[in-house]
Amino acid sequence: MKNKFTITISDVKGSRHYTIDEILKRIVAVFLIFVALLFAGGIIYITVLNYKVEQLDIKKDELQNELNDKIAYYEVIKEKIDEIESIIGIAHEADDNTTHEARLSNITLTTVQQSLLLQFIPNGEVTPHNGISDRFGMRKHPVKGIDEFHSGLDFRTPLQTPIYAPALGIIEYAGSSSSGYGSLVIVDHGFGFKSYYAHLDKTMLIKVGQFVKKGDHIANSGNSGISTGPHLHYEVRFLGRALNPINFVNWDLNNFSQIFEKETNVQWDSLLEVMSILLANKQNPQ
Repeated sequence: MKNKFTITISDVKGSRHYTIDEILKRIVAVFLIFVALLFAGGIIYITVLNYKVEQLDIKKDELQNELNDKIAYYEVIKEKIDEIESIIGIAHEADDNTTHEARLSNITLTTVQQSLLLQFIPNGEVTPHNGISDRFGMRKHPVKGIDEFHSGLDFRTPLQTPIYAPALGIIEYAGSSSSGYGSLVIVDHGFGFKSYYAHLDKTMLIKVGQFVKKGDHIANSGNSGISTGPHLHYEVRFLGRALNPINFVNWDLNNFSQIFEKETNVQWDSLLEVMSILLANKQNPQ
């Protein structure tokens, strides 16, 4: 047996003898265990880091997608604002730094202005009907047989069809007419506008001086005056001049600006300016 260097350790439990080989083996074993644990810990740590990085990448992608959605959303809003401003005539320069909120405020104010105008100026249908039997302009009179200017629209209506006010106003006339209109109602809407309803039923539903609002039932259709059958003759006049009623019948918020192009006999700019002043006074009372 070869000579070996032996280390003896004695304590209360007795003596233990260790050779150098055994000690080295134990040291190597502990070192290998430590390295293995360190390696395993490194793998776990790297795995956790990779998971966190992946989660951060997912979150980043989600935030980027959300940001892209927001950008697209605001671009749509901007386009809508541009479109609305174009429709209602608000000028906006490309390099204007006005915020969306301010521009939307302007549009809201203008929408209120539009709604106010549509409360005062005749607009929309005035009666249920079965079509238009005669339009505005020159025609051969169905009774007289001569070419004559037709100052309104004739709506085919059965007898006793309800007729509704197209805007706020006051009844200026309600009764019989000697001019061929038969039973006639005239509504004064202010701002120079009046509406006429002819060939009505003889029973008057309203009185002169009565105030009416848009949608009020003001008369029933009839066959009075110079008429070939039951119908409603409807006129819109401005400062006594007959305008084409179809432009007002087809007028609403959806095509608000069209009437400014189709009906050029009204100084709309000054009327809108007055409406703006009325709104300003309403919002900022003295």
